[in-house]
Amino acid sequence: MLQFTPSVATSRSSRKCGGRLLGIAKATSGARFHRATHIGNVPHGGVPLASRQCTGRIPVAPRGHGTKSGQCCLVFCVLVVAAVLVVAPSYGAETAPADAPAATPAERIARAVRQEIEAGLFPGSVVLVGRPGEVLYHEAFGHAQVVPEQVAMPRDAIFGLASVTKVVATATAFGVCVDDGLLDFQMPIRDALPELRGEGIDGVTIRHLATHTSGFDNAKYHDRAQGEEMLGRMLGASPQWAVGSRYYYSCLNMILLGRMVERASGKPLDVFCRARVFEPLGMHDTAFGPLEPSPRVVPSGAPELGQIEDGQARAAGRPVGNAGLFSTAPDLARFSRMMLGQGRLGNTVVLSRSTHEKMTRNLLAPPLPARGFGWDMDPGASHRPSRLSPSAYGHSGHTGQSVWIDPEKQVYVIVLTNRNHPKMVGGARKREQYRARGRIGDAALESFGY
Repeated sequence: MLQFTPSVATSRSSRKCGGRLLGIAKATSGARFHRATHIGNVPHGGVPLASRQCTGRIPVAPRGHGTKSGQCCLVFCVLVVAAVLVVAPSYGAETAPADAPAATPAERIARAVRQEIEAGLFPGSVVLVGRPGEVLYHEAFGHAQVVPEQVAMPRDAIFGLASVTKVVATATAFGVCVDDGLLDFQMPIRDALPELRGEGIDGVTIRHLATHTSGFDNAKYHDRAQGEEMLGRMLGASPQWAVGSRYYYSCLNMILLGRMVERASGKPLDVFCRARVFEPLGMHDTAFGPLEPSPRVVPSGAPELGQIEDGQARAAGRPVGNAGLFSTAPDLARFSRMMLGQGRLGNTVVLSRSTHEKMTRNLLAPPLPARGFGWDMDPGASHRPSRLSPSAYGHSGHTGQSVWIDPEKQVYVIVLTNRNHPKMVGGARKREQYRARGRIGDAALESFGY
């Protein structure tokens, strides 16, 4: 909580600031007021968004020369102001009559989202919370676009999912191929993709790719080549450290898994995903990009509206396994309900129960972080709501997306944002944007008693 030293001054300058109580410097002759902070809109971490400075003279006699009456006057003023601080409500605090009704879950979630938007972490967001058979909450906030003109965020906004593609498309498609008898979770990667020609890959299995323990680094290839030439160069990658010895997030792992799905099924990755995952689940607004620009498409860090933000996925010239999928909160809700149903949504079966179980349990042992088959299960993930159970799994996207599914509590939380609009963001600000999605998720879960 921000602490303020009560002011005893009621000078012309203090009235100019709206009559608010201001912090003051130590009461010495000629001292000036401290800088006063506007605390009506303070983001997480206690960093004020705006501040004002007011100056004024404190009517106190110089030290050692004060009269008794002057000293008594000063003491009296201090006591009066102290009494006001005790009785009056704090500036910026929300007050309500004692008999006022408690805020509804929708009001509490909206307050949490607007706080992050007002803190300047992203222009807009769509939040959806649900459980099997029921959407508990679904709302849009802020703006989908702020330049060259403002466009309000629609509830059915279409977002580039970035790395959420890895689980919604690639990992799920691989699981379907396992159920079809075309692939296996434990097979060596060279058996699944004989075109691989890197050194030291004989000990690398499918599980190593899916848990980012393959030893492949996250080198980017789109600066060296484009299209099929770029994808061909990836087949020559070699592990940079001992297989299984460390966790290192690498887009190459999921690009290779996508190539394996294509080779095993004989279909392009997007065609396979549409036929076996998206259409059966009724995910009609989900597709690989690029998309035609429309008012529903939300800008990202891509050069143009509807383009894929990720450089490698954009340069590939065709759908690949690490990024490039576009979707909406309602479509992702249908996917999440299928996952909560252990691979089934109503009469539609996407994954067998056995395959689903193998994909959504922790496959790594400490000190490595908890990872499922493509899924993040690390309790310390920055965008993960803390109110989820240890069995929850999810994934983030560089464009500002988070999807979390909790099989123990039977709830899912979807937070979609446009954090890279109007410009790409990194560093400490990026980390705070990730944490903001976790805070929104926690507000939503708490509001519904989870």
